[in-house]
Amino acid sequence: MKKLLALILTLSLFSCSSLLGNKKDQKPRPQPPPPPPPVKKPTKEEKAEGYYELGVAYLKMGEVPLALNYFFKAKKLKPDDPKIYNGIGVAFMRRGDLQRAEEYLKKAISLKKNFSEAYLNLGLLYEQKGDFKKAREFYKKALSNPLYLTPEVAYYRLALLDEREGNVKNAKKNLILAIRNNSDYVPAYLELAKLLEAEGKLDDALDIYYHLISLYPELQPPYCAVGRILKEKGKTKRAVKYLRKCIKLNPSSKLAARAKRELEELNEEAP
Repeated sequence: MKKLLALILTLSLFSCSSLLGNKKDQKPRPQPPPPPPPVKKPTKEEKAEGYYELGVAYLKMGEVPLALNYFFKAKKLKPDDPKIYNGIGVAFMRRGDLQRAEEYLKKAISLKKNFSEAYLNLGLLYEQKGDFKKAREFYKKALSNPLYLTPEVAYYRLALLDEREGNVKNAKKNLILAIRNNSDYVPAYLELAKLLEAEGKLDDALDIYYHLISLYPELQPPYCAVGRILKEKGKTKRAVKYLRKCIKLNPSSKLAARAKRELEELNEEAP
């Protein structure tokens, strides 16, 4: 009986293995791909930031109505964010609505007392209004924040106010401070060189223009200025070279028209 049972068990194991196959020969069953991660909905703050960035982008493109549209959407979601009010203020300034611009810029400052960018924009606003005393006050407030990221702009605006008042010495001082804070800030270089030219310090002005050309080879104003100064110094051949380069960089600009006149005076043809 025991022998019979052993035989039956052996046969059953054999039949099972033949039906199911050897485990070593079996291919692994393909696994289903993992489910996609759940889509995370943006938070209210993230939406507001997205709208704000769109507003900034449209403002840079000159699309003021679209910029305002997105700034106001951002404000609705995040009504306590000072940079949104600053953006709205700048957009209204671009549109020429200085009253509403002032309202939003002051709101930005009420939310953030050391908001240098808003102070700077208020200074620009008061310059447009013709209130240069208040403009100067706000530029200085912008500079009072040691963490202000672009102080060169405020120093540059102060220098222009100094020039307006005939204080060339102070204007030069503020332009030098602008350059010290940002060694690539082109407007301050150009303005300082212009003041040096007016004082008859042509070599000093030329040094600045050559420096700008080395920094920005495709920047048009330095070539025109160098050509003009070299012409004045009697270095005609080199003057022609720089004047032609000025025209080539932007043939339809006012600077190109001036360079063409300078070449005509030298009996030289424009490119």
